[in-house]
Amino acid sequence: MNISKQEAQESLTEIENVISQTRREIARSSASWMLIVWGIIWTLGFSGTQFFPKIAGWLWLSLYLIGFIATGIVMKKSRVQHPTSRRINIAWLILVAYTLFWIFLLHLGGRESIAFCWTLCMCGFVISGLWAGRFFIWMGLIVTALTIAGFFLLPAWFYLWMAIASGGSLILSGLFIRKFWR
Repeated sequence: MNISKQEAQESLTEIENVISQTRREIARSSASWMLIVWGIIWTLGFSGTQFFPKIAGWLWLSLYLIGFIATGIVMKKSRVQHPTSRRINIAWLILVAYTLFWIFLLHLGGRESIAFCWTLCMCGFVISGLWAGRFFIWMGLIVTALTIAGFFLLPAWFYLWMAIASGGSLILSGLFIRKFWR
């Protein structure tokens, strides 16, 4: 089968149009707001853990409840409901479940479990970036490097470091989608 140069160009243009349309639909969906909401939750949670370690458990429990309620509200108000988004959510839940399983199995605690969780989540970002674009690949790699650097170089300030690195990366990712994918 021979394809002319013009037919190939038309096909590539059509593919680019589909990618642009998909990004616009994602920007209109709840994805960007979900990243921003959870970025705020992680920023508050890690900051609270750094400065108020005695109440960290209750703080995280409260923040998770707020996060899950906010997630439900944002998802109900989402203008875009696509079958693929359900699979993406399930994929992230599977990643979280496996992460929690390994934390339990390896008896990881404190800083180790946080570093493990975030490097796995950033692996998800890098993999997502293969389809969503280089921004997510770079975000995943940079936050992984920041997590490792904070773990080894700033053990006394690790939770505050993660408040900025993890929460900040999610907020920045949500803002990126809202600004550049419209």
